[in-house]
Amino acid sequence: MSGYATDRRRFLTGLTGAGLLATSLSGCGMLNFSKELEEETVITPVAVDQDAMLAMLNAYRAQKGKSPLLHDRRLDLVSADMARHIAEKDSMDTWAHSPFGLSQRLDKAGYANYAGAENLGAGYASLQAAFAGWQKSPDHNKNLLNIYVTRVGIARMSRNNGKWRNFWVMTLSRPQEDGRPVVR
Repeated sequence: MSGYATDRRRFLTGLTGAGLLATSLSGCGMLNFSKELEEETVITPVAVDQDAMLAMLNAYRAQKGKSPLLHDRRLDLVSADMARHIAEKDSMDTWAHSPFGLSQRLDKAGYANYAGAENLGAGYASLQAAFAGWQKSPDHNKNLLNIYVTRVGIARMSRNNGKWRNFWVMTLSRPQEDGRPVVR
C-alpha cells in the first residue's frame, strides 16, 4: 500500500473517531457548557438627576439664545422605554430610532405633539459625559438646541454585560397643550 493511501486511511479513521466522540459528548450536554457559563443579562433603570439635567440643558440653550425647556415626566417614560430597548439589544441600531419610530412611540404613550427629537447615547458613565457627547455631535447638538421643542425627559439604563453597559435617551418634544410652533 502506498504512503498516501495509509495516511489517507489514518486521517479518515481519526476524523470518524472525532465525529463519534463529538456525537457522544453532545448527547450528555458536554458541548453546551458555554451556555451554562454565560452570565444572564440584567437591565436596570438608573436614576437620573432631573434637576441637574434640566439646569445643564437650559444653561446651554441660554448661552445659544434659545428658550428654556420644561421637564416632562411623560417624556421620562418614553425615554425609559427606548433606553430599555437599546440596552436589551446592546446597540443603538434600531428602526425605533427614526422620525417614524419616535412619532409612533409618542403616539403609543398618548403624547400628542407637534414636534419631537431624541438623543441616544451608549457607554457614557455620567450625565455630564452623555451631554458632552451630544454637544460634540452635530445632529445631537441640533436636537439640544431645537427651537420647536418645549419639553424634555431623560432616562438611563444599565446592563451588567455586553459592549456598552450604559444607555441614555433624551426625548425632546412640543406637546399640543403648548400650542403650535411658529415656523421660522
